[in-house]
Amino acid sequence: MRIPSDIFRAYDIRGTVGDQITPDIIRAIARAYATRLGEPQGKQIVVGRDLRESSLELQQAAMEGLMEAGCHVIDIGRAPTPLVYFAIGAYRADGGLAITASHKPPEFNGMKVREGEWPFYGEQLQELYRLTAAGDFASGQGSCEQRDIYDHYFEIAAGQVELERPVKVILDLGNGAGTLTAPTLLKRIGADVQTLFEEPDGTFPNRSPDPLSTAAIRPLAEKVLQTGSEIGIAIDADGDRIAVVDHTGEMVWPDKYVMPIFRALLEKRYKDFVTEVRCSQSLIDYVQERDGTLHMAACGYPFILEQMRKTGAAMGFETTGHCYFHNPYIKFDDASFAAARMLESISWSDQSLREIVAEAPVYYTSEEARTECPDEHKFVVAEKVAQTYAADHEIITVDGARILFANGWALIRASNTGEELVMRWEANSPEGRDEIGEELVRRVEAITKEVVG
Repeated sequence: MRIPSDIFRAYDIRGTVGDQITPDIIRAIARAYATRLGEPQGKQIVVGRDLRESSLELQQAAMEGLMEAGCHVIDIGRAPTPLVYFAIGAYRADGGLAITASHKPPEFNGMKVREGEWPFYGEQLQELYRLTAAGDFASGQGSCEQRDIYDHYFEIAAGQVELERPVKVILDLGNGAGTLTAPTLLKRIGADVQTLFEEPDGTFPNRSPDPLSTAAIRPLAEKVLQTGSEIGIAIDADGDRIAVVDHTGEMVWPDKYVMPIFRALLEKRYKDFVTEVRCSQSLIDYVQERDGTLHMAACGYPFILEQMRKTGAAMGFETTGHCYFHNPYIKFDDASFAAARMLESISWSDQSLREIVAEAPVYYTSEEARTECPDEHKFVVAEKVAQTYAADHEIITVDGARILFANGWALIRASNTGEELVMRWEANSPEGRDEIGEELVRRVEAITKEVVG
């Protein structure tokens, strides 16, 4: 059996069902994962699945592979990805597999992997590919039990949140796995909740599984306006990130919607927070003006979590909508818990989300721009572009190059997941933004031509 190498991505395993992802391939990967644990006999592994039509068969295949290696499988059934992570900690398991393709369309599937409670990514996934392709697996006699983790999760998560008043919220579940946790949790903490697209349906018939776009968010915005709600929150297909609209129906991007949560934490004397290199200067200024520090990490959840560990940060987030909290029980990206913390911060304020965001300095940010560049050249091109600015500008090199200007910044970095360069730029005026961007694109095109030919 041929194992496709390209399904082993930077942070997960993902491909199209039927050719790249099959039950046999998932079974082999799961057995290789168990082998990698070393002496897998009796090791406890949590397995759960999202709501895609292919997920049940793939979960069964993964559990078979684990048991063939001797593992004891804890089957939690249908579950958002964060619930798999929560169950690993709750049951003190040795690891976990979440059958999901995250926010990809329904024809995709795959898995997210944990070793203990820690992220499994990068070279670890490449090692897993090599083990799977080699086919030299451990053998044993495993077992399986079904457990219901939901009641324990709701008890723990609700116990971490206290609303001052019942915030009126529209919750867009997009027919995804978040429907299994978010409505119950938000109602339990006392929110006034109305839902959109709550019926579980792995074909995602009502909107994209990725809510972080103005098109996907449109039904939520309309419902917020129609009902006079304070906020609208949309959850992605596997329940680990959120998109937000304010009471006017306007989309609020992640580096803006975290402001009320950051402010509430700053008022409790927490000072350290973590973001990544794509973050708006608006949030950096907002935190600094309140005597806090926003530490910068490379893009990707393992790097956010590691920077949080180093700095003792109270919260971290990615501009893709993943939020992380310094919490002994929920120390991973959980959309339901993030939504609860968002409502908590708003309930304790006499200002709306829109009013809180309006307190921050205004910057004008470009859309993310991508240009093709072969893997063997993309890091060289990004570095050479940065060098052309080095004499006149401060450069942050945490992940690619964030080039600082008097009125803004520009980012050039090699993609973690494709043969391309990723760019974004920002300034305190639209004219300044366009000027920075035009110059960056000109330099990238010239150096790409020079390096690639």
